[in-house]
Amino acid sequence: MIDCHVHTSRCRHAEGQPADYVAAAAARGIEVLTFTDHLPLPEGFSAEYAMPRDELPAYIEEILEAGAARMDGPEVLLGVEADWLPEHTAHVRELTAAYPFDVVMGSVHFIDDWAFDDPALVGRYDEWDADALWERYFAELERASASGLFDVMSHPDLVKKFRCAPAADPRALYEAAAHAMTHGDVAVEVSTAGLRKPCAEIYPARDFLAELRRADVPVTFGSDAHRPEDVGYGWAEARELLRETGYQSVVVFRSRLPEERGLS
Repeated sequence: MIDCHVHTSRCRHAEGQPADYVAAAAARGIEVLTFTDHLPLPEGFSAEYAMPRDELPAYIEEILEAGAARMDGPEVLLGVEADWLPEHTAHVRELTAAYPFDVVMGSVHFIDDWAFDDPALVGRYDEWDADALWERYFAELERASASGLFDVMSHPDLVKKFRCAPAADPRALYEAAAHAMTHGDVAVEVSTAGLRKPCAEIYPARDFLAELRRADVPVTFGSDAHRPEDVGYGWAEARELLRETGYQSVVVFRSRLPEERGLS
């Protein structure tokens, strides 16, 4: 069992220290635990969405120390979750190149200046036609997948978080995204965070995951835990969905290279 997407209190909207997550992972039999706190954002973005830039070195040190201190617990890997910000790709490239990350996860959290997954901003969904929003979100997902900045695309249909659903069949969007991911050489996260959100569904949806399988896009698993008690959340459900859609393995990134592991 793996969990390749967890956060700590450094990201400003999570709870717990690295040791708390390692202990929770050990108690649940998790073999690989990857920390992926939010990469500092450029100036002008809300401080509640990511750690300040001056804390990034301390975060790196904490996770490396947690990995070095491993006894009988999980292997601890160093990752980061970076936002897709098309006007700030140099910022992401600079910071991710400066440290020995095992994985850089890419996430589409913003449509222009709107953090659409923020519960405090959910009223802005009323400004959008659902089909138009889905098309825009998936266009950004495709651009992010092709950017060369990321190893894994996180929670790839996050746009459904607050149950915003298109009237049109989304399968053409899924197919285009899978094509972009194949050509961008990125993996996709199967995230159980959606089970804890209003959509009450794993990211990605079954039809989307089936399309990713047809396109031979590799997948990894993450709980997106923001509390130690959520480490490994929903692994059994995710594993079942993976098997039902034809997957027999997941990948773990070390030194930004994928290593395949059988489902267990």
